[in-house]
Amino acid sequence: RIVMAAPASRDGRMNPYVLATARKIGITEIYKMGGAQAVAALAFGTETIPKVEKITGPGNIFVTLAKKAVYGHVDIDMLAGPSEILIVADKTGNPKYLAADLLSQAEHDPLACAILITDDESLARAVAKEVDEQLEALPRKEIAETSLAQTGKIILAKDMDTVVQMANLSAPEHMEIMTENAFSLVPRIRNAGAIFLGAYSPEPLGDYYAGPNHILPTGGTARFYSVLNVETFMKKTSLISYTREALKEAADDIIAMAEAEGLTAHANAIRVRKGEL
Repeated sequence: RIVMAAPASRDGRMNPYVLATARKIGITEIYKMGGAQAVAALAFGTETIPKVEKITGPGNIFVTLAKKAVYGHVDIDMLAGPSEILIVADKTGNPKYLAADLLSQAEHDPLACAILITDDESLARAVAKEVDEQLEALPRKEIAETSLAQTGKIILAKDMDTVVQMANLSAPEHMEIMTENAFSLVPRIRNAGAIFLGAYSPEPLGDYYAGPNHILPTGGTARFYSVLNVETFMKKTSLISYTREALKEAADDIIAMAEAEGLTAHANAIRVRKGEL
């Protein structure tokens, strides 16, 4: 059972592109709701909405905190958001491209985070200038400007080794690698939700077109979370089956460990069998 919740506009209509996509992939159970109230309805059920087992998908800070609150009653994918981008660049980076990519995340939300780390001071200054120029033409200028003022950074590191070290510490949602040989750095990147390689793989490509799921860990949680994927919707169950001979061989060890822990009934469950073995 796959359920979709999406908010309607003020006139009660749902986005037709969202509905068309749902039809294309076979989702027929759709509810006009969004925000924290949608998370609560899905987690606990209402008179008209049966509860679900797992809630996935992005949202604003209210959605994220609601998912955190219901975790344990249902499963969730991760606590995602606000959006963020970290760009690793060397002297070969194109300042116009880099500025545009930083702004593509800054326009999301005043809490969004856009960071460039480079070992080239000339590039850093050129990108800063481009950001100011491109910002003026954005319809969402006010949001992007607030985001950049609060969390935006251009960081100059002494060398590329330091750049990579800082990128791994950040563990960003989106990481762009804009260097002369982007693929050569991939084995050194341990923490990132998604990695975009080269000048012609900008982050919006992942948003809309490239294919990998775009529900990604944020806020440094790429250190222990993975991108939403098919395994997110799978459960694993352990199967244990010992033969008579196998249990006989292990019995004394199990009894010793159980008694060391002070759980004598555990030990007895093995001992009563051991007598017949």
